[in-house]
Amino acid sequence: MEISRVTMKKLMALIAFAVLLLVGAQHLREVLGVLGALWGVFSPLTIGLALAFVLNVPMRGLEGLFLRIRKPKKGKKEPSAGGVRAAALLGTFVLLAVVIALLVVVVGGLFVNPKAQVEKALIKSAASYAQAEEALGLPDLNGLIQDRSWRQEFALTLNSVDDSIMGMDTSALGGLGMRLNMGLDAAERNMDLELSAFWDGEDLLNLLVTARDAELYFSSPQLTGTAYGLNTETMGADLAAASGDESMRNISFNFFDWMDEALDMMDPEETDRAVQEANKALWEAAKVKKSGAKTLNVNGTSTKTSVYRVTIPQEAMEDYVDAMAELMSSMNYCDLYEDMFRSMGVSQEDLTDFLESLESMDAYGEAAEIIKEGLAELGDLNLDLCLGGGYVSAVLFKERVDGSDVDLALYLGGGEEYVDNLSLEMKVDGDRVTVKSSGDHGAKSGVFTDKTTLRASMTTLSSELRYDTKGDSGNFTWEISVPGAGSLDMTGSLTAPGGDSIRLALDDVSLKLLGFDMLSLGLEYSLGPNQGPIPMSGDAKLVTQMSDAEALRAALDIQERAYRWAGDMEALFSSRLPEELYYALISG
Repeated sequence: MEISRVTMKKLMALIAFAVLLLVGAQHLREVLGVLGALWGVFSPLTIGLALAFVLNVPMRGLEGLFLRIRKPKKGKKEPSAGGVRAAALLGTFVLLAVVIALLVVVVGGLFVNPKAQVEKALIKSAASYAQAEEALGLPDLNGLIQDRSWRQEFALTLNSVDDSIMGMDTSALGGLGMRLNMGLDAAERNMDLELSAFWDGEDLLNLLVTARDAELYFSSPQLTGTAYGLNTETMGADLAAASGDESMRNISFNFFDWMDEALDMMDPEETDRAVQEANKALWEAAKVKKSGAKTLNVNGTSTKTSVYRVTIPQEAMEDYVDAMAELMSSMNYCDLYEDMFRSMGVSQEDLTDFLESLESMDAYGEAAEIIKEGLAELGDLNLDLCLGGGYVSAVLFKERVDGSDVDLALYLGGGEEYVDNLSLEMKVDGDRVTVKSSGDHGAKSGVFTDKTTLRASMTTLSSELRYDTKGDSGNFTWEISVPGAGSLDMTGSLTAPGGDSIRLALDDVSLKLLGFDMLSLGLEYSLGPNQGPIPMSGDAKLVTQMSDAEALRAALDIQERAYRWAGDMEALFSSRLPEELYYALISG
């Protein structure tokens, strides 16, 4: 069967996009217990892309609303497109925060009134998901991150690739791979990062950057034979003495000082306190009244529920937006940027221009104002919470917003255990997205299972995940598929060595398109305590302490090693690869 290059690109893009889409869909606690541990290292990118898709429907409405209501006044410029987009995104998260704030545990005595009944149900529901997360048996790695003492490794190995992609036999490429190893020990002021290429377990190239307090080294057993470095605190003076250029004398910095200064600005306890206070104020402003009873179909189970109308006043939401904007704006990095650029020798003129442009920006303030104008159009927010059996069975929102019919419904429970089933339905003027998830999410049998289906417009995505919490080898499988197109199948193991680390070893990550096995990879990821720095090659030398003769000999040695390594690689690849494949690769 012939597949055109255009069709192949479209199919591969569809599968890649579908993989990211599932991560965004699985956003509740029991799923995050697994996925957060697996993909924590990729969260800035993966979760961001997935949220961009799932939140796109409400964001489109908000962005259109902001553009209509934010008409420029005479003599004032139009809001920037970036500001409107930022406001739409922040506004979407504010709406989510309103729902999340309902889950905040409110301390103090609980009285028999509508608000107290809702609080009890929220607490009980949240506790069920917390218990399910604990049942997964995965360690809490937040301590490693907060203590700034950790090591993480990531490796990809090519198992096989379909010959039709290159039109020739590619089996000889099996075993090629790359590895990234990064560690931090802030207390000892050590940090290292190594990038390696290998083939069948044999290292082809290793590039290591090591920071030891103020000393920064580069080494490669293949290219340098030893480690060469600079003292970043004395670098300017050393360069000025060597070259006679006094303009470089003030260059002096320390990566760890920068890190400490940046982290001092991000006080996690203070940030957490501020967020909790904002959430508490939002909930205290909410008004709750019982509005009746309703029998719902909760994930396939007929459930009798009591319905409570929760109203969040517009003013309270505006105060919440102001609090979040103030919190984000309080992290002022201007002083840090000034110290960094000044210590790196940036001219005063360029530094002044940069700081002035930075200080004139108020992205959070502009976004907050746009959101508050949107809230003025929306008014008070009304949610229906349906309680059944002491739990939250559903959260419903249905309003006409700026000419659009918006209907959101989150259903929880309905299975053997409360946490086993959940579903989300979102409809905006006929555009519909549904997510349905079921399985043994509490791992009561010792095995976590999940089957999730996501439907949006013409796209359907299915996921089946299995994780044996008591197993070792082969205890993890995950299949993500788009019916009629292809699938991504993963098999391997997920373990927690020593109880303070996590290790994911996928022997086979297979991409299948239209029945063809297009690509198979091996993937390994681990995160745990830092057991010590990666050894550098040879004896570490500071180049500023080397004589001219020593520096010349080092440069000639590196040049000779580079030529020798290039020749060795050419000989290795030409001997292992078929001639046709070899010339296809080197010719691009």
